[in-house]
Amino acid sequence: MRQRISLLAACGLVAAGLVTVPAAAAHAAEPVFRLVGTPVGLSLPPAPATGSPTPVALNYRLEGTAGATSFDGEFTLTVDLSMLNGVATVQESPRAAVKKCAPAGATLVCKQQGLHPGVPAGVDLEVTPGKKAGVGVVRVTGTAAGATVESGSTGIKVGAPDLVMGEMRLKKDLKPGETQPLPLTFSNQGNEPAKGIVLELEASRGLELPERYDNCTYRTTRTSTTAVCTVEGDFDPKASYELAGDSPLHLTAGANALNERFGYAVYPAPAPQKAQADAAKPGTDQSQAGGPADRAVRKLTARKAAPVAPVAEHGPDLNPADNKREAVLTVANTADFEALPLTVKGAAGTTAKAVVAIRNNGPAWIADQGGAPAAVVDVELPAGLKAVTAPAACRAVGDAHYRCATTPSVLESENAEFPFELKIEKAVKDAKGAIRVGAAGPKGEPQRHSFDPNLANNLAAFTANPTATGPSPSPSAGTASPSASTSASASPGTSASAGSTANGGRSGG
Repeated sequence: MRQRISLLAACGLVAAGLVTVPAAAAHAAEPVFRLVGTPVGLSLPPAPATGSPTPVALNYRLEGTAGATSFDGEFTLTVDLSMLNGVATVQESPRAAVKKCAPAGATLVCKQQGLHPGVPAGVDLEVTPGKKAGVGVVRVTGTAAGATVESGSTGIKVGAPDLVMGEMRLKKDLKPGETQPLPLTFSNQGNEPAKGIVLELEASRGLELPERYDNCTYRTTRTSTTAVCTVEGDFDPKASYELAGDSPLHLTAGANALNERFGYAVYPAPAPQKAQADAAKPGTDQSQAGGPADRAVRKLTARKAAPVAPVAEHGPDLNPADNKREAVLTVANTADFEALPLTVKGAAGTTAKAVVAIRNNGPAWIADQGGAPAAVVDVELPAGLKAVTAPAACRAVGDAHYRCATTPSVLESENAEFPFELKIEKAVKDAKGAIRVGAAGPKGEPQRHSFDPNLANNLAAFTANPTATGPSPSPSAGTASPSASTSASASPGTSASAGSTANGGRSGG
């Protein structure tokens, strides 16, 4: 069956987690420690008919509460295996650095000497699934003379769906405004049906999801839009699925698209809560899907696909790599970065607040998918000026020379700003500095962005105490745009420009 995919959050297969068991009332002076299990729940495939099953690590750590950071006494930790119901076996991990446990009937009794900051304390376990599907629980309790230990438990489920998202063969080189279908497909390679699924689509800012469905919620942030769709039904083991014909999905490259990412994933749906079930009944408000509450309900649905050649086995759904995919798309587009001219005025000995700014004139937004700055900005201070404070995003790279970095994304028609506090040590008339913007070069210096069609406005003048009136001239004829500028006066004056990105923070100059 073909469904939507989810990148935002995986829906768990097991409604089991760390359970804190109320401890006996402790003396006020006693430190309190708790046992925390990782992971909080386990969902495992049954042991294979032939060969050995793969064990999974389960670690319990002692953590202090309310300022309890250390303890010199001995802890006794008891691992209760009586509630496993035959679905799995549990032992101390053979890879544990120090052996602490000994079997005692249906328990493991483990000794931990003290707890000190920076030294892991607890017990390392290994869980091996059996051939029988079912649910069990591991419970760990602790005691120590002079301390209280809060116990914990971990749910273990053997047998589950294993939803595997198929890879779509999307067109990767697009033009602004171009739309393509999303032929989503997935299969259940587990041994149990999924009782409903959750599909998630995550499109970066320059991509659009034109359809809206009532069983989907949509969330838009500064850099992306995510659709999360819940589809009801049983999704059988060893079956493949695709989107139903009456509920297609498409992806459109927007006018602001350039280097984009599209993620898609599928997960088993969580057990429904009563409030959610009531809200989903016909006649309830479905405005979250983007339409009026009284219109006809439109749902995304899926159907069983025709049999296809077997696909390779994947791990259980605790491994999100089986559930999600991502495509990188390139759109033929440009973005024009502009350095804005800046003027500072003031008498010797005064200070001025000045905002160095660049602007993305678009049409595309810019995002570095690896998290590097979208642009770097070199700031050369005019003669006679010294930085008292500089933004955290800027660093000194020479005498009166700063290099600033934007955030990883700069939206179309957005400014990136860097506020400086400058001391005018000497009032030099018509002192000239410069502001340059570009991509980070080999040594961090700004170089031409490959997508920027207009290099003339990558350089702007930074002028102190100009004698002429009118817009600030560029450092060299024909190199900077006088179309926009900012100015700063001696304290308490400030400069300003609109639409800034978050390049916050200040540091001493």
